[in-house]
Amino acid sequence: MQLGDPEISKEKLDQAVQYMKAHDIDTWLILTREGTDPSCPLLISVRSVHLAAVFIRADGAHQVLTSASDYGSYVETGLFNKVIQYESDMEDDFRSLFDSLDIERLALNYSETDHLCDGLTAGLLEWLEDVIGEKRIMNLMLSSEPLLKQIRSIKSPKEIGLIEEAVRLTDEIYERVFEQVMPGMTEIEMGEIFVKEMKQRGVSNGLGNSFDSPMVCCVRNGLAHRRPGHFVVEPGDIVIFDFSLKYVNYVSDIARTIYFLKPGETQAPESIQHAFDTAFKAIHKTIDSMKPGMKGYEVDAVGRQVIEDAGYPTIRHSVGHQVGRDTHDGGTILGPVKKPKRPQVEGELQVGEVYAIEPTLIQDDGLPCMLVEENVVMTEAGTRLLSRPQQKLVLIKPS
Repeated sequence: MQLGDPEISKEKLDQAVQYMKAHDIDTWLILTREGTDPSCPLLISVRSVHLAAVFIRADGAHQVLTSASDYGSYVETGLFNKVIQYESDMEDDFRSLFDSLDIERLALNYSETDHLCDGLTAGLLEWLEDVIGEKRIMNLMLSSEPLLKQIRSIKSPKEIGLIEEAVRLTDEIYERVFEQVMPGMTEIEMGEIFVKEMKQRGVSNGLGNSFDSPMVCCVRNGLAHRRPGHFVVEPGDIVIFDFSLKYVNYVSDIARTIYFLKPGETQAPESIQHAFDTAFKAIHKTIDSMKPGMKGYEVDAVGRQVIEDAGYPTIRHSVGHQVGRDTHDGGTILGPVKKPKRPQVEGELQVGEVYAIEPTLIQDDGLPCMLVEENVVMTEAGTRLLSRPQQKLVLIKPS
């Protein structure tokens, strides 16, 4: 079954060849069945039902060994020099193909820290060792994580175009939501507006099930990544939305904060406005600071410092993360240095990466919380905003 865009997969395989040559790796093997490996939609556009062995080669002569039922899907991609069909089991054919390739350095999809690079299951590794020999595999194998992180992180022009459209639609839906929400609605009812707008545009939620509601949190009832509840929103409430939209397999991740005016109010109370102004300053100072070559923890420190200098508690999560086929797309994370050490925050910003920036102001006991999240793409000069930024706190008048 085809899952992705073969044109994008062709771009990704070309990247793979480039990186494999740079790392002196001649072969990258992906073993997959029933969609076990999360790299497959990106790299090969196919979800194998039965066991398949995909050999990505540094010379560009990619091959796949697959079942009769999956054979046509691989042929249709046009990505492979050879698509070889096996019958009832593939051990003998696999061993013969493996031996013919004269493999010296074999990349496999395993990682201790990144789930998107950890697609080789324990069972398939045992199968590989049984068929080829444990000692031989141990002498050849190394992790594909550095390759896969680069390929997933550095977006092609077509990928960036799809993300831009996901962002545009997200901005559009937010405008419609702001026109329809009113005091007396529950979090669930507000979430249903997003679902209705997604269905009208033929798009879906980028996080969770296709038509799940995004995060809708009335701050009075606690800010957390939780499902919308039956809490009724009243005048004087702050409500935070965090919404990821999927468009043709690529996603946005944008958050917005609104305030429900009390009767007689024309603006938010000073404490709420100050919280918004601080979050706004933190996000844009972060975005303005971002340059290729900066490390993830260096970017995190910029937004974190703004929040702390204003007298608020430090941010409880990372200031930003990558966005692409997934809402949390792996690779470099814009987060703090912690123990145990996180290699993701040591990564460097690179041209072509897309980030969600979210230095969140969080307080307990119903005190003002603010989340404004924007999406940016890295360029040689710094960042380019993809989302239409929230410049001011959205005010909802009493009904």
